[in-house]
Parts: sequence; structure tokens; C-alpha cells
Amino acid sequence: MFAEDRYDKIMAILKAKKHVSLEYLCEQLYCSRATIRRDLIGLESMGLVIRKRGGAVLATGGNWEYPYTFRNMEKKDEKTYICTLAENFLADGLSLFLDSSTTVMNICPILKKYNNISVATNGIATALSLIQNDCADTYMAGGHVKYGSTSIVGEQASHFFTEFKADLAIISCRGIDPQGVCEANQQQVMVKKQMMKNAASTILLCDSSKFNQSYFFRLSGFQGIDAILTEKKPPAEIAKAAAEASCDILFE
Repeated sequence: MFAEDRYDKIMAILKAKKHVSLEYLCEQLYCSRATIRRDLIGLESMGLVIRKRGGAVLATGGNWEYPYTFRNMEKKDEKTYICTLAENFLADGLSLFLDSSTTVMNICPILKKYNNISVATNGIATALSLIQNDCADTYMAGGHVKYGSTSIVGEQASHFFTEFKADLAIISCRGIDPQGVCEANQQQVMVKKQMMKNAASTILLCDSSKFNQSYFFRLSGFQGIDAILTEKKPPAEIAKAAAEASCDILFE
């Protein structure tokens, strides 16, 4: 098992149990104490866990935004699949807003199929991917680079998007509940709301692990989203709320 896979499993266990012993992790992952100890050191260096005598606890509560290095490891297959669904909304000549999420970043190679695409983004990694794939005329927001991420946020970044009008905003989120879409970080909300305001349409890309996850900051109700793209059928209460707001959900 690769270290990234163990990280995912350790974080899933900690999210469920909040505190675990070294012995328990060894049993669950079939690994030695030395291996698990190294993994916990790695996760602690990312700010995700705090090592305690004989085990570890989650570093913080649910309203904390995980660092980019960890988010980029998570759900890679799901993110790739979800981005293929976005092709239903793409065409030559579009202008796009792309947020800084690791989910949305996976759409960059797909854009290479299309001609005359223009993109404005607040994601450093997203902008680099667009340039490396030579797939869009790219504009990047200025502002504060959020610690532990490749996101440019703050008032300056938010204002940047007032200078553009896009055909489509493509964004992600931290959670979806029956009331709508939420985020863990207020600065991310500011930027994404401005993207949505200055785009003709908005689609939301999120994997099913975000269903029925609520966070402190409300990004939008379902009425502000034209379509949600995911890899599994959503829970009934979310599907019902989205349908009532004329928000489509695509998962196959």
C-alpha cells in the first residue's frame, strides 16, 4: 500500500473516531508501528493530525480547510470522472471561471480538446496546469496566497473577477446539505460568489463524500447552481431540494 493510500485510510478512521491508538491503526492497515509512526509524522507536518502518546487525534474541527497537498491526494478517480461529465457544458469559444479546487483542476487537460477557450482563475496550480496543457488563454487573480494551499483569496482576488464576464463558472465546495452548498473558508466564499455573479451559468463539481456535510459558511442555495456533477446518486433529500430549485444533478 502506498503512503498516499494509507494517509486516506488514517484520515477516514480519524474522522470517524476522532482519536486512535497506534496499535489500532497497525491492525486496521496491516502495517508495522514504524510505518504508521512515519505516516502520522507526515500527516502532522501537513497540519492534519496531532500526535499524542501512543496515537493521534484530528488537528482541528470540521470548519478547517485541509491543505492542498492532502486534498490533491483524495478521490482522484472520482474527480477525473466528474470532470468528464463537465464536457456536457463545454464548447469551442467559451469563457470560463475556474476555482482553485483540486477537483476543478482536473478539467484542465480536458480543455485541450476545445479551441479559443479563455479562463480566469484564482488557483495557482490550475493556472500552471492550463499553461502546461496549452489549452486556454489564461488570466490569474492577484491577492493573498492562502497558507497550505495554492488558492489566491481575499478582497483583491474577489474584485479581480468583477473585471470579467464568463459564460460558465466551474466550482467545487466542501459540503452539500438539503439547504444548499457550503464552504469551510469565508475567503473562498467571497471569491466563488463573485465568480457566480459574473458568470451566465454555474456548475458545481463535487464527489459523493461531500453529501450531507455542513460547514459554517454558506456559499449558495441550489437556486444559484445550474447543475451539480458527481459520481453517485445523491441522497433523496438533497435530490429533492435541488429539483425544487431547478438544479440538475448529473452522475452518469
